[in-house]
Amino acid sequence: MILTASLLILQSKISASDVNRTWENKAFGAGEKMVFDLDYAFINAGRTIMSVDSVVKVRGKDCYRVVSKVNSNKTFDLIFKVRDYVETNIDVKGIFSRRYYKDMQEGKYKDIKEVIYEQDRGFAHMMQNGVYKLTSEIEPCAQDVLSALFYIRTLDFTVGDTLSINLHDVKKSYPLKISVNRREHVKVPAGEFDCLVVEPFLESEGMFRSKGKLEVWLTEDDKKIPVIMRTYIVIIGHIDAKLAEYTPGAPVKF
Repeated sequence: MILTASLLILQSKISASDVNRTWENKAFGAGEKMVFDLDYAFINAGRTIMSVDSVVKVRGKDCYRVVSKVNSNKTFDLIFKVRDYVETNIDVKGIFSRRYYKDMQEGKYKDIKEVIYEQDRGFAHMMQNGVYKLTSEIEPCAQDVLSALFYIRTLDFTVGDTLSINLHDVKKSYPLKISVNRREHVKVPAGEFDCLVVEPFLESEGMFRSKGKLEVWLTEDDKKIPVIMRTYIVIIGHIDAKLAEYTPGAPVKF
């Protein structure tokens, strides 16, 4: 449901217990860094760096500042140039999104958006150049596209399970369905891992403006580290992001 600014006086339907929750997180914390090699067929296409680089204040709340940078290399730039920067600020205590920012440049496509999540009132505000452009309702403890990955890592699941997450992606909200498809033992530059393969069914654009099937290999342990992320790209097919380096972080304890 899209709202105008004049409707913001409506009382929130979200209870205080939702946004004040303490969510168990053994998976990630400040200092975590993941470096991925990007492979297209047998070609190295570039590198992705995903890091939880600090704890920052957002609207007075402690949040993990998570940054994802995707850069194609000079050779792949000739085919499809990618310069993506995405940042999410994840509430340390409740593990949900407080702010989302993306600056995506993929081929001729460019998009810059910022969303401020007013979680205690149940609203998301899309911003452009510091100006409110669109306000929409959100479900309790909504996730953005990047925070959803980190939230999934805190969950317990096994093969055959289907998960559902309250997702908000810039302009719309919907229940993101994730299917836990199978187990696989995989070898990547960072080592060998036993993984659970999950498939999120995004209704909007993910990494590389992904369309169609998307799969993520998560280690079958408390950290659920993404070891492989396979995404399909308009025109050129799919790219694999394979874990090359991993530095653990330290979750905040309560």
